[in-house]
Amino acid sequence: MKSVKTITDIAKECGVSISTVSRVINHNPHVTEDTKRRVEKVIKKYNYSPNALARGLISKQSMTIGMIVPDISNPYFYTIFNEIEQAAHEANYSVFLCNTLFSASSHAKQNLHNEETYFQMMIDKKVDGVLIAGGQLDLVHLSQSYLNALKHLSQALPLVIIGKPIDGIDCFYLNREDTGGIATALNYLASLGHKNIAFIGGEDGVVITQERIQMYKETLLKLGLPFHSELIELSDYYTPDGYSAAMNLLDKNIPFSAALTANDNVAIGVLRAFADRKIKVPGDISLISCDQFHTADYLTPRLTSIDRHTGLFGKYIIQVLLSIINGITEIPSIKVPYDLVKRESCIPYSK
Repeated sequence: MKSVKTITDIAKECGVSISTVSRVINHNPHVTEDTKRRVEKVIKKYNYSPNALARGLISKQSMTIGMIVPDISNPYFYTIFNEIEQAAHEANYSVFLCNTLFSASSHAKQNLHNEETYFQMMIDKKVDGVLIAGGQLDLVHLSQSYLNALKHLSQALPLVIIGKPIDGIDCFYLNREDTGGIATALNYLASLGHKNIAFIGGEDGVVITQERIQMYKETLLKLGLPFHSELIELSDYYTPDGYSAAMNLLDKNIPFSAALTANDNVAIGVLRAFADRKIKVPGDISLISCDQFHTADYLTPRLTSIDRHTGLFGKYIIQVLLSIINGITEIPSIKVPYDLVKRESCIPYSK
């Protein structure tokens, strides 16, 4: 078998340019099907396997994507990352992951400048594009130094932000949060006869928390159910926070028959707190999570949750970034659905 060692040989045999072969290798859609078939046939014929460095030299790309998250141990972020890494690998990109630890409240202050440092690191490493999810982006009030660093990053590299648009930062935004899931959860609890419904978890000063609390209030009013601010107990998005928040809520001695938690992590802590106080779920209190993770089916009881299809969202995110990197102006648009998954933790109110 004849040995072909370079992309130039492939291009010459196919009668196309080197850049066309590069586009085929990198799955760029701006190649005709006929050309794609011819190039792929020759690649297969010689069992050609370009390395990342060679591809980068041809395309003037590093074939690397940067991703910045606040806590990779959080099921939400690692679900997104897994989908992004898999899709990136299929497109011959590698992913450079930065884990800032910003979201954990116990680490927030000491890691306040990490994100700004990582922004510059992405520029220095010449990645082809950057994804940012969570961290300081989620805060209601952003520091000026953070905004300056983010603006510098957006001017230097293709950037996709998971969150709401920020004035003065020109990049692509994907706002995933849909508070309709909160309304769905409350309507379900109301249909079971619950009237006094608590909200547990979420962090004060965070945009998502504010939006969910606002929807919680509005939905209770629309349903004609009482709203008690004392039944809102914020903490953070982790299991220990759910435990402490539930304990604080129970110490208030305000009756409630159902509760929404910020996510499944919080729900685990709430379940433990209720068990320690000899409160049965769902016998005494029904429980529902606003954001389903992989644990819901394996808790006792199995947890009723809102499934926001985080994996599907991760696939969409990487499609958007790769499209931008490859100069595609028509970005695909999808609406990621949410579904109420009914399990064992909610029953009709019977008292």
